[in-house]
Amino acid sequence: MDKPKGKIILFPQTKERLVEKAFAALEAKRYNEALRFLRAAEELGDASVPVRLALAVCCYELGEYDEAQWRLAALLDEQPGNSELLQMYVAVLLQTNRYREAEDAIRTALHRFPLSAPVREQLHHLLRFSEKMNARALPSAEWKRVTRLLESGDIAEQLHIIKQLEKEDITPVLPLLKQYLGAAEKSPMAKTMLLRLLTEKRIHEPVTVEKLGRRLEVVPAALDEQTETAFASALLSRLEQQLAPESPSLYETAAEIWLRYAYILYPFPPEPEDADLWLAALHFLARRFQGFDADAAALAARYGVEAEEMAKLCRQLHEIEKLSFL
Repeated sequence: MDKPKGKIILFPQTKERLVEKAFAALEAKRYNEALRFLRAAEELGDASVPVRLALAVCCYELGEYDEAQWRLAALLDEQPGNSELLQMYVAVLLQTNRYREAEDAIRTALHRFPLSAPVREQLHHLLRFSEKMNARALPSAEWKRVTRLLESGDIAEQLHIIKQLEKEDITPVLPLLKQYLGAAEKSPMAKTMLLRLLTEKRIHEPVTVEKLGRRLEVVPAALDEQTETAFASALLSRLEQQLAPESPSLYETAAEIWLRYAYILYPFPPEPEDADLWLAALHFLARRFQGFDADAAALAARYGVEAEEMAKLCRQLHEIEKLSFL
């Protein structure tokens, strides 16, 4: 007898298992994994407050701010006096530069609900910030020029625009700059230059940087480039020790490849953090760039690494090389 097709048979306590796994992943900050389990539980009919709140938290942590906002707004409609929900909701509004909505939400809460003194003080602080941002006039010419940063596909033009911003107040256009840093398709080289600009301008607002499939939230003013690039600097010294005595030109070629890679990758650390593996890959690639033959197996053995792992890093470095040329 043929089995019926397309019918899903649910095992007992399926929702409970999904929720349990979701909260374990959430506690471990594996937000993508937690989100998958939570969505599955919701599809199976779990509309409990903990699940819906956890969905909002995951969306916020993963940069899905629109969904985080409407989920928190729905929860607030049900629990209008919940100060924790209110603070999360306002945080999402500020993160997405919806200052007018944040101001309205804060004013409503302060007038309608009994809140503890610490919460009221925090909300008053956020209210003053929202009012300040709402009152800020955006120079139309500057806004249009920075809009070109997002619209242009010309990397040279993008770098030129970022360079021009060095002598200007970037606060009015910070939402656009943050949008650029979080756009997966934008140039990682330009993002490094832009992030350095935000660090120099002492921007204390968190920004999300997405590069080469990796995502990270940073506070530009708190970035210490020397600390962030410690591994890259240490490896450069070892590279000089290994290659310069053998061939100064070979060392210079390898160093240029590595420095371009570290610049484009910033503020992300190189992965894996295995100096010998990177030395082997850089040695191999530098020889090839200079037009010499290179024995991959022999170089891998020299540095005590696996040839296959070395080849992966060579491909990675080669891809970055292509991004570094205009």
